[in-house]
Amino acid sequence: MKKLLSLACVLALLVSVLAIVPQALAEDPIEITYFRQELDRNAVAYYNDTAWVQEIEKRLNIKLKILGPASSDDYNTAVNAMLVSGEYPDLLFFDWNNNYPGGVLGGVEDEVIVPISEIPEYKEKVPNWFKVLDEHPEVRRPVTEDDGSVVVFCHWEPNIARSAYWGYAVRKDWLDRLGLEVPKTIDEFYAVLKAFKENDANGNGDPNDEIPFSCCNWWGTAHPGMDSLAAAWTLKVNTMYRDPHKDEMTYWTEYNNGENFKQYVETMAKWYQEGLIDEEAISQKFDPWAAKITGDKVGSFFCFPDNVATWEDSIRTTMKDQGYGNPDDVCIYGLVPLLGPDGVPYNYDNDNALVGYVGSGQPTVITTAAVKNGHIDKCLELLNFLYSEEGSEIVNWGVEGLSYTKDADGNHAWTDLVKNDPDYPMSDAVFKYALPTLGSWPKAMSYEAWGSMNLQVEDQILTHKNYAAGDNGLDRPGFSLNMEEQDTYSRIITDVNTAVSETYMNVITGQKTMEDLDALLAQVKSMGIADAVAAFQSAYARYLTR
Repeated sequence: MKKLLSLACVLALLVSVLAIVPQALAEDPIEITYFRQELDRNAVAYYNDTAWVQEIEKRLNIKLKILGPASSDDYNTAVNAMLVSGEYPDLLFFDWNNNYPGGVLGGVEDEVIVPISEIPEYKEKVPNWFKVLDEHPEVRRPVTEDDGSVVVFCHWEPNIARSAYWGYAVRKDWLDRLGLEVPKTIDEFYAVLKAFKENDANGNGDPNDEIPFSCCNWWGTAHPGMDSLAAAWTLKVNTMYRDPHKDEMTYWTEYNNGENFKQYVETMAKWYQEGLIDEEAISQKFDPWAAKITGDKVGSFFCFPDNVATWEDSIRTTMKDQGYGNPDDVCIYGLVPLLGPDGVPYNYDNDNALVGYVGSGQPTVITTAAVKNGHIDKCLELLNFLYSEEGSEIVNWGVEGLSYTKDADGNHAWTDLVKNDPDYPMSDAVFKYALPTLGSWPKAMSYEAWGSMNLQVEDQILTHKNYAAGDNGLDRPGFSLNMEEQDTYSRIITDVNTAVSETYMNVITGQKTMEDLDALLAQVKSMGIADAVAAFQSAYARYLTR
């Protein structure tokens, strides 16, 4: 009996030891270094503290060591210092084409970036990425280099509607109060602004405190509200863009021999002189401009969809505090881009390039250090996983059962951990678990996850839907100029943009006359704008062959 017991104990001990052996023999995680700006959010500062990064590390048996500064202000400086040191990470996030001599191919030539096409069976090692490129030429072309190689990895958009980030909005409750329809054309918009100016549109009893249309100097040099209206005249302000009728690059003073440019400036000048445009619009900063909107003084303005709910709540508070109208009627309504001479609702994208399909300006590359460290296959495995359905879901939503749930139809919902965090609002708390509203990582960007954060109320959803209904015909694809083209363009465009900005804004505000525009058009030609356009056209022609 004792022998049997002893044998049982030995067998039990052996079973327990055997259970431990695989654990002991398991390979240690491979450390992959990745240089990029840290997450730096209110609820979580470091990527390595997030649930989605930890889940990926667990599934791939890696340790992802994030390097780089917390702030974006000094990121390029930090990258350049790292490159000079010669001590590279395995993976590097960097806008090569705008910040490195020769762009991505310059990085390959300098033996910083691994030309992955030289890796045996590279497509078989990252099949998820190359499947996207094979099936989506609008993604493949921006990430393909002039020599035909693909060496970068970045996020892509299965649903381009997400890139309808902004537009201009109107106070629908003001329209309703005055019995007006939602404007669809520039002429109808003018009539609406006139009505706002001449009536007590906000209903507070004072017919003289309304500002029909206002914008601000949001980014320091741009006037997004007024500039976005230029699209109605088939124009984009101070940039190269696509002529939708010729499929060629153009500049706004050159399109249609300058006639549309003059019509746009003349119209804005007329509106400004009639008091339809806020007289402070040219120079005012964001805060005083937003205060006019939330103070229920402005009828139409530049607007992001995620501004809608916050601003509506502030307007309701203003009305309640001042005791007029029905706060429940407040409605900020994003307009479908207005029709102008072409009769097409052209979108105005301040990025000036059709980056909506792919974040080619936010690429990750594999460096030669990954080869030296023996990490190349593990880096490719990680990148391939990030582009998988499973991997992208982890990045966008986090860990199922922890940060989100999914029903039988595939619909996602955030859990209470995200929605009811005791210390942070949902928009901050979510970054502990997932990355739904930021690109910059290799992944398929989830429209559903992004919308769950930015489109939470009906007016936001409708605003975004209307912005997304615009035509992308003016957007130029995301291609880069070679060094010769960039030199030509840079030599010309800064002086041209300065001359154009000074003149057209002074005409709008009445400090110069329409006759000055003809002199400006001649001046721009003499400054070599045709050569700058030709540089972009040359790069565009190469892009189309990819």
